[in-house]
Amino acid sequence: MTIIRRALPAALLLLLGLAVPARAQNAGEEQAVRDVIDALFEAMAARDTAAMRAVFADDARFAGVDRDGNLRFTTPSEFLAGIGGAPAGSALNETLHDVEIRIDGPLAQVWTYYTFHLGDQFSHCGYDGFQMLKLQGAWKIVHLADTRRREGCTHQEWKGTAGS
Repeated sequence: MTIIRRALPAALLLLLGLAVPARAQNAGEEQAVRDVIDALFEAMAARDTAAMRAVFADDARFAGVDRDGNLRFTTPSEFLAGIGGAPAGSALNETLHDVEIRIDGPLAQVWTYYTFHLGDQFSHCGYDGFQMLKLQGAWKIVHLADTRRREGCTHQEWKGTAGS
């Protein structure tokens, strides 16, 4: 029993010492994942489709439910064509709220509430769900699903980039 009492504090200190670097490394990865998501929406506001394309894996897919309740898949190329075809002169501003990031090795999941403004005019809100993989050392979006609604939205005011 005496050996266990002497060894227990040392074992606990060893475990704590291992946990701290793992958490610090994970915080760095969380920031790297968040940077990719932020880059997507900054590029969208600037209508920079080349920068937007850069955050997606080549075979990425988007999933959504259309107005009739049917599942619809699109590719990044189709999504980017929609961005390019949006009315000229109006910024496409998506603001994220309460971003949750979970990471396990090369897999990341991001869940976030968002509000969308065309210029400074409120358009809709919903949730974005991103699945990302770390491919060749860089985080890439491989799947994006979202909801869109106009009712029950919070945070409807546009605060510019400071509100993100």
